[in-house]
Amino acid sequence: MTVSFSGPRGGKLDYGLQAYALQAINSFTKQLKIDRLKTAVQVNFHHSVFVDSKKTCEGLCESLDKRSFVIDVALYGNWLGTLAHELVHVKQFVRGELNESLTHWKNKNYSKAEYWDQPWEKEARRLQTKLVEVFMEE
Repeated sequence: MTVSFSGPRGGKLDYGLQAYALQAINSFTKQLKIDRLKTAVQVNFHHSVFVDSKKTCEGLCESLDKRSFVIDVALYGNWLGTLAHELVHVKQFVRGELNESLTHWKNKNYSKAEYWDQPWEKEARRLQTKLVEVFMEE
């Protein structure tokens, strides 16, 4: 897995934060068993509470194709948990559990499901805490 970072407004990221984030990503991807896959992940950190214009999301994961992803993470909040959450979505995409249009989970249509009821979000919320706990113990 190739990981690259950008800081706020596309700038450079503080080296300490970059090193810590890379350690966390290495731990999370190993736990998710996606660390050896040939994927590229661009992580964009934002000096804000939210990463979207509607001010509703602390993080986002976009699948550019089956092996390339962009993750946006807001630094003013639980950015480590958010990063873990978004990497669960990377796992879901690369394993074919979640389609790129966010409507099908394990070949079942959930296009009418409310956000909090979407099975991929339930899994990401459930796993993010466990991923962070294991990382903190390492």
